[in-house]
Amino acid sequence: MSTPHSSRRAWHPLIAPAMAALSTYWPAILLIQFAALTVVLAYYFIDGTAGLFATIAGWKQSGGLYFAAGSTIVSGGILPELIKRRFRPPEVSAPGIGELCHQFTMWATLGIVVDLMYRLQSLYFGNGTDPATLLTKVFVDQFIFTPLISLPCITLWFALREVHYAPRAFVAYLRFRTLLNRVLPLWTTSLCFWPVMLCIVFSLPAPLQFPLFLLGNAAFSILMIFIVRHQTHCE
Repeated sequence: MSTPHSSRRAWHPLIAPAMAALSTYWPAILLIQFAALTVVLAYYFIDGTAGLFATIAGWKQSGGLYFAAGSTIVSGGILPELIKRRFRPPEVSAPGIGELCHQFTMWATLGIVVDLMYRLQSLYFGNGTDPATLLTKVFVDQFIFTPLISLPCITLWFALREVHYAPRAFVAYLRFRTLLNRVLPLWTTSLCFWPVMLCIVFSLPAPLQFPLFLLGNAAFSILMIFIVRHQTHCE
C-alpha cells in the first residue's frame, strides 16, 4: 500500500527537471509568456495593429512550410540561446556549434510537423474560439500529439547525437523503458506550460496561430533543452 510520502517520491523525478529549469530561467519564461498575452490583447483591443497582424499572416501564408521551418529555428534555437546567454548560470556550459546545428535541424523539422498539425486541427475542429473548440484542440495537442509523436521524436533525435550517430548504439537505445524515462519529464513540463499557452494561441485566427506558437516555443525550448542536457549529463 502506497503512502503519501512514497507517492511524492515516485512523482519527484518527473517534476524535478521542470522545477530546476524554471528556477533557472523563470525571468525569461515569464517575459515571453507576457509578450504572447500582449499580442492577443493587442489583436482584439487595439485597432491600429490590424495592418501589422495582416502582414504577419501574409508572411505565414506566402512562406508556407518554409516559413514554418525557418521561423521555428529562430524561435526554438537562436532566440532561446541568446536569452540563455543572459540568464545561464556560470556552471552551465554553452552548447557548441555541432550541438546547435543538431538542434536547428530538429527545430526546422518540428516546425513543419506542428504547422501541419495545426492545419489538421483546423480542418477537423474548425477555427472557432469557443471554449469547447479550444479545449478539444488543447487536449489533442497535449494528450495525443505531444506524448505520442513530438516528444518521442525529439528524444530520439537527441539520443542520436548522444551515441555519436552510431547505428548500432542508436538501435540499442531503442528500449521502451529508456524512452519512457526520458519522455515523461518532458511531458510533465509540457503540461505545466503549454495548456494555457495553447488556449492563447488557438484564440487567434488560423493564419496567426503558428506565429504566436513561435513565442511559446521559444519559452518551452529553454526548459526542454535544459532538461535534455541534464538527462544526458546524469547518465
